[in-house]
Amino acid sequence: MIPPEVRELAETPDRYTATTPGFTERIERGRFVIMQAPHWASVSGVETDDVEATVAETRELTAGRSKIWWLGPSTRPADLEERLRAMGFRDPPDRAVDLVAMATVVPPDAPEGVDVRRVETLEEYIEASELRWEAFGAPEQRREEERAGFENAYRRTKEAGAVVYYVAYLDGRPAATGSCVVSPRGLLLFGGATAEWARGRGLYRALVRARWDEAVARGTPALVVEADPRTSEPILRSLGFVEVCRLRRLEDPG
Repeated sequence: MIPPEVRELAETPDRYTATTPGFTERIERGRFVIMQAPHWASVSGVETDDVEATVAETRELTAGRSKIWWLGPSTRPADLEERLRAMGFRDPPDRAVDLVAMATVVPPDAPEGVDVRRVETLEEYIEASELRWEAFGAPEQRREEERAGFENAYRRTKEAGAVVYYVAYLDGRPAATGSCVVSPRGLLLFGGATAEWARGRGLYRALVRARWDEAVARGTPALVVEADPRTSEPILRSLGFVEVCRLRRLEDPG
């Protein structure tokens, strides 16, 4: 049984998680919440009686940024998606239109023999970044930009204390990575990536268990995640995660 506060975290994590170094501001209006980065923003938790005015307000607050709206079962009005599409909203360019908000409050199983370490050094932080680049096919220009700012990004991450990174090793080689954002209600999982040569050996499961142990150590024994139904949802279900709700993502072209 997933507690109500964990369900809320899973549906609208931007409202409850710590602000990570990649974001510049959280704007909480009650009727919606915005998380802003330098070039993009997310809008979630929308409950409004005036859709047009809310769209105009969010556009003003996020001027100059690309915008993704997240719609869940708590979104109001109930026909918000149809009304937004009538205003020109469209599927996001990454094609991740539908995600599954999932949660667990029981310890997930983990395989033996996988060495999972919490990232504590700049070298380990770089290893985690390189694993994500390879897994997600990051373009070389983005890699060069991130390399130039590694030391500053690592320092800001350590100072903020909002994100915890892990790297899993096989035969002494960095093979997979996973991250989480902290909150008083549990941890939000993100950034899972496994090197192609190491897939099928339980690394994903080991990283989920490591983050569960982190949640327990913090006194917030719950994990939530926004899973892709095409990839991570099946394995998360096998680890005891249950569906909280379905989420729809829309891009605001305004």
